[in-house]
Amino acid sequence: MQMKRTWLSHALRALITAAVLCVSLARAQQPPAASPSTDSGAPAQPLPPLQAGSDSNQTSLGANSGSASVPAQPDTHVLSGAETLGLGSLRRLRGIFDPALQFSEFGETGIAAGKTLSVTRLGGSLDVERHWRRSDLTVAYRGGDTFYPPSLYGIPNLPYHNATISQRIFLGRWTVLLRDDVLYSWGSSFGGLFAGGATALGENRSLSAIQPSLTSSGTIQTALARQIYTTALSEADYAFTRRTTLTFVGSYGLQHFFDSGYINSQNATGRVGYNYALSGKNSLALTYDHNLTTFTGVSGRLETDSVQAAFGRKITGRWAFQLAAGPQFLHFQHFGLNNTKQLSWRAFSSLSYEGRRTTYSLSYSRGVTAGSGVFFGSRTETVTATARRELTKLWSASVYGGYASNHSLVPISISVFASNFDNWFAGARLNRPIGRQFSFGLSYEFEQQSSGVGSCPVLSCGLPASFSQYGLTLEWHPLLVRAR
Repeated sequence: MQMKRTWLSHALRALITAAVLCVSLARAQQPPAASPSTDSGAPAQPLPPLQAGSDSNQTSLGANSGSASVPAQPDTHVLSGAETLGLGSLRRLRGIFDPALQFSEFGETGIAAGKTLSVTRLGGSLDVERHWRRSDLTVAYRGGDTFYPPSLYGIPNLPYHNATISQRIFLGRWTVLLRDDVLYSWGSSFGGLFAGGATALGENRSLSAIQPSLTSSGTIQTALARQIYTTALSEADYAFTRRTTLTFVGSYGLQHFFDSGYINSQNATGRVGYNYALSGKNSLALTYDHNLTTFTGVSGRLETDSVQAAFGRKITGRWAFQLAAGPQFLHFQHFGLNNTKQLSWRAFSSLSYEGRRTTYSLSYSRGVTAGSGVFFGSRTETVTATARRELTKLWSASVYGGYASNHSLVPISISVFASNFDNWFAGARLNRPIGRQFSFGLSYEFEQQSSGVGSCPVLSCGLPASFSQYGLTLEWHPLLVRAR
């Protein structure tokens, strides 16, 4: 009965989120009515952003954007918001519709001890962007199915689905963001093991990443286990002046395992932030977050309160940098701890740079997470990095990697169980377009996880050995449409 109530609660939240998104999409697609200039009751017009320099809108996005001839439009994210600062977007295009199909052939080691498996993956993707006068819509999907040799652990295939829908609405001085992210896979979201790779959704330039403190994600690898991560958030920004903005953010995250033996969790976060623009390039922000994390089947819960000061700098098409740090107060309830209140600190930083032929990105985060299905709360640190370079007019190469460290917040009573895990991944890709609709790529990925003294505290933590995957991918874009 408890399981039924839990699923009914999750389904109700999902229906409410879908209803809100559908209503907003319907309103956005209605043509805006012209407002007579003499109408004193007309809504306030959006405040023009501070100019970052006379050449800020003349910089074109590089090859990652897919259309280098279109000038980049300034990034409009506020430093106190839920999404990270970006380099800009192709806002002058009214819309993009880009479905694609992928076929991959890989060799894999690490799943079956001492064996190299031949693996086939069939997948697809869809990128949709649509810009109206008062709203922007972005949809991104990556999904597929990985087919293994027959009778491998009784699992003939490992499907995954990774999707995001995001809509930004402009209402005078108000800017409203509605966004929903969903990942279903047989492995953790960190590193993309069995989820399409580490850069599964990073190819959509208009879709900024959500700050880690507002998402549900897993950074500890488990065995082959079906799991789903969802993050639904809403954000409202009110511009008092061209320099000052007040931000309100609410998010709900869920991590659920469809196979028993792991810890399911839910978390809800509320944020209030104040953003001040020093200039068109630099800004300061102050934020306060309150988070509540609960775990299915137990009465224990974890609450955190965080205050952060932040600095951000962005130059359209070139630089985007932000740094935030501050104290974090932890409150444990019903865990039987002697010290139910603790003081820690939280930090987040990201950097993106784009040159004529090279692109770099780097991010770091530290704070409390739900525990990735292994712990009842974890102190987590992550670092990820990506570099991409245009080698010739046709060939491009990229390298990427990441590291995650997790330490259990709740002391494990039985000393034979491990209380910390370290997980890292690395990869490289070489890509070349073939005509206007096809592209060819070679890739290699590696991932490994280690733990402290002791065994896994849940059913299984990761594969028995390090995992590697290498092979080739052919991608077809049959209906790429860019409407100006």
